[in-house]
Amino acid sequence: MMAKSNRLTQSHLALINLLMFQAVWWLSVFYQNQSLWLSVSLLLVHFAISSDVRQDVSLILKIALFGFAFDSMLMFVGVFQFQQFPFWLLAIWCHFAISLRYSLAFTQKLSWQINAILGGVFGCLSYLAGARFEAVLLPLELLSSALILFFAWLVMFPMFVHVSRA
Repeated sequence: MMAKSNRLTQSHLALINLLMFQAVWWLSVFYQNQSLWLSVSLLLVHFAISSDVRQDVSLILKIALFGFAFDSMLMFVGVFQFQQFPFWLLAIWCHFAISLRYSLAFTQKLSWQINAILGGVFGCLSYLAGARFEAVLLPLELLSSALILFFAWLVMFPMFVHVSRA
């Protein structure tokens, strides 16, 4: 379906979303809560150019809130530790949720098994990279943390892709 002439095409939205998500991830990892003003600003820019704000907000409410609650549970049980409460993590989750409709839309065509593997590997690597840059502390040994994250994302990512199809 073609976008209206006054709107960006889906491929443009996907590229912009990819760049925004990467900017938010890197800024959040390096500047943590100090990056919130820019992360929220980029979210507002996304809504200004979105092809369907209602669906994007719905994804944020479903996926970002679930993901942040899951990460909070991992904090509570001692898998993660942060120097200060990570509000920036919620910003990453919001941008990730909408990326499922844009830069990660290709995953909707993949089997759940492929999405499980992609989620397990790349979800885990994202947190390990965050730990490498000292945005998050992983008090368990590295292998234990990696296995917990791998299996969590092995289940969650196909679920997120499924929810984003609706």
